[in-house]
Amino acid sequence: MACCAKDDTFVSPFVKYILFLFNFLFWLCGGLMMGVGVWAYIEKNKYYFQEVTSIYDIMLDISIVLIIIGGVVFILGFSGCIGALRENICLLRIFYGVIILIFLGEVTIAVIAFVLRDQVKTWITDILKEGMIERYHDDEEALMDWFQENIKCCGINDYKDWNKNRYFNCTDDNHSALKCVVPYSCCKDPDEMTPGVNNILCGKGALKEDLSKVNKINTIGCVDALMQLAERNLPIIGGIVIGIAVPQLLAICLSRLLEGQIQDQRERWRNYRR
Repeated sequence: MACCAKDDTFVSPFVKYILFLFNFLFWLCGGLMMGVGVWAYIEKNKYYFQEVTSIYDIMLDISIVLIIIGGVVFILGFSGCIGALRENICLLRIFYGVIILIFLGEVTIAVIAFVLRDQVKTWITDILKEGMIERYHDDEEALMDWFQENIKCCGINDYKDWNKNRYFNCTDDNHSALKCVVPYSCCKDPDEMTPGVNNILCGKGALKEDLSKVNKINTIGCVDALMQLAERNLPIIGGIVIGIAVPQLLAICLSRLLEGQIQDQRERWRNYRR
C-alpha cells in the first residue's frame, strides 16, 4: 500500500517548475512590452491625439503593436504560470492551445509568403505606400525616417513614391515649401545646418529628376533594400526563426507532458479512494 500512498505523485517537479519559470519570464516580457507600448502611445499623443481610423493605423503604429502583442504574451504567460503552479488542466489547455494556433498561423504565413511572394510583396507595398508615404508628417514619419536612414533607402518602391505625399509632390497644385523635396532621411549624407539639426531640404529638387540632386539621395526603395538585406543575412534570419519556433514547441511539449502527468495522478487518486 505504501507504493500507492496518496502523497505519491506522478507529476515531475522538474517539468512543473521549468514550465513555471518559462512562463514567468514570458509573463514578465509581456508586461514589459505592454508598459513600453502604453508609455510610447501616451508620449506620442501628449500634444496631438492621432485617431485610429483604419487597420493601417494599428499595423504601422509601433506603440499599439507593442500593446497588443504584449497583452497576448502577458495573458499567455499568466495562464501558463498558474496552470503549472496549481496543476490546472484547463489553464494549461488554454495555454498550449493558443500557442499551437499561433505556431500554425506563423507557419501558414511563412508558406503563403514563400508561395505567393510576388502578390505578398505587392500587397505589403500598397499598405506601406498608403500608411507611410501618403501620411508622412501626420504620424508615421519617425518610423519611415528610421528605415530610410538605417537601411539606406528612399520610398517604398523608389524615391519617386514621395510624389504621392501632399507635402512633397511635384505637381502645380502643391504650394508647400517642401515641393519636389524628399525627406532628409533619403539623403546619402544629410548635411546639418547646426550640430544635431538636420537640413530638411538636403533632398530639394530630387523629385524633379535633376541628376545632380538625385545623385545625393538613396534611390532604391525600402522593400527591395529590406529584401537584399535579408538575403545577405539568411543565417541570422534562420537563427531568429529557430529562436522563435523552439521555445513555442518546447512550451507545447512541456504543457502536454505536465497535463498527462496531472491526469495520471488524478486517476491514481481516484483508484486509491476505491
